[in-house]
Amino acid sequence: SKLIKNEPIIFDFYKISFVRNFNGYIQIDNTKFDGANGILYFVEPKQVYTCNSANPWKGFEILIHHDIYEKHFSYKKINTYDFFSYEVNESLLLNKEEENMVNQLMEMAWQEFHKKRDGFSIPIILSYVSTLLNLSERFYARQFDTRKKLYNQMSNKFFELLKTYYLEHTEAKIVQQPTVQCFADKLAVTPNYLSDTIKHHTGKSALTIIHNFIIEEAKNKLKNTNLTVSEISYQLGFEYPNYFSRLFKRKTELSPTEYRKSVKSI
Repeated sequence: SKLIKNEPIIFDFYKISFVRNFNGYIQIDNTKFDGANGILYFVEPKQVYTCNSANPWKGFEILIHHDIYEKHFSYKKINTYDFFSYEVNESLLLNKEEENMVNQLMEMAWQEFHKKRDGFSIPIILSYVSTLLNLSERFYARQFDTRKKLYNQMSNKFFELLKTYYLEHTEAKIVQQPTVQCFADKLAVTPNYLSDTIKHHTGKSALTIIHNFIIEEAKNKLKNTNLTVSEISYQLGFEYPNYFSRLFKRKTELSPTEYRKSVKSI
């Protein structure tokens, strides 16, 4: 148990924290989270971190440098765990069973840390950290399921925004290509959190769905208008027509011109 009050700091490490009986706030960059009981949250390097508690709290904190982690686990880089870029208000709320698993795992890591060091110590400790990260992916999947109503609302809102995106920009002189970031901003979540939520419920990432939507819009324009490929690409928000053509061919195995010829000949 400890009382913490600190000025904003920036870590050069990945940080994993579990807190219980916390009365105060945690702030990462510009997002503040008030009060915490049984949450697991993650901070990536270079984020601005502030923690203020008004009472002693229980839990643990792990700081790990990516070079050390990747030296021992080359099969998966630590920055591929998307939850390190989640906002603190998108943290994991552990159930009792999950909390017990995490506590047991960290107790073993703590015991290993305080043993007399040998050549096995660091790999063993890191194996516990790796297990915790993999369990966290499982726990997030559970959280997405148990909060299905909330996440379905987010998914539905995402699809509504996507469907009306180009309609809302018909009067704009310059149309920006839709991105995961722009929809995440409208839904007040982080891009990775939105993408992981969408992928959990649809099997496809938000970026894949956006690209598929763009291709369908392009097909309609190629089939039903006489606009040039360049004009269509600009209307869809591409700065350079060759970027549009490249995406179109990757998705359809035809260039825009080849697709137009194929549908016009029917």
